[in-house]
Amino acid sequence: MGENMKQLISATLSKEAAEIYNDWEKQKKSAILSELIVKENVNRLQIDALQKQRSATQLIISQCMIHLLVTEGKSPLVERMNNSLEGTIHFQYW
Repeated sequence: MGENMKQLISATLSKEAAEIYNDWEKQKKSAILSELIVKENVNRLQIDALQKQRSATQLIISQCMIHLLVTEGKSPLVERMNNSLEGTIHFQYW
């Protein structure tokens, strides 16, 4: 085992995952699995950050839309902003 490697004690895989794992070259299984875990963790962190960013953006759009609605009335821009929020808690049912 390489200097940067830690021993994996055990893992339970789905049938499909086990078949894929068993098709890998024996000498490269640990390296491939390590790479996949690191990449997937990066993917999960990116997804989490994007979801938070999307929520923050929706809140800003909602606040701007309400400001425009109050100051200038219902306009095509306000309606487009509201339509972009459909399916969120910020959508206005008017």
